[in-house]
Amino acid sequence: MDLDSALALVTAAAGSVATEAGRHAWDSLMSLTRRITGRPEPVDPGDEDAVRVLVGRISDRAEADEEFAHQLRDWARTYQSAVDARHSQVRNEISGDARITGPVVQAQNITGPITFGS
Repeated sequence: MDLDSALALVTAAAGSVATEAGRHAWDSLMSLTRRITGRPEPVDPGDEDAVRVLVGRISDRAEADEEFAHQLRDWARTYQSAVDARHSQVRNEISGDARITGPVVQAQNITGPITFGS
């Protein structure tokens, strides 16, 4: 994966924190950048300006530090499908002669219990 694609996933990760997988990807990115840049406070993924500044810092560091660039690309490969919906492989379908007699849930990732009724 090239560096520009990895940097694009940083922004995508900020937008995916509403999901468990997206939150995990963001937390992992914050851990990586904290180790490398020494920035003690995590960046709020909902703050577009802060995310833009973070992407700039990550880009600058990756261009100057090949080891960090390698770690960033590894992070991006690991979390690409979690934060980039274009790579999703989920297909939920009920068709044909299916006879549904109760509730149905179709989703990509479910974290925690699902309860129907009381």
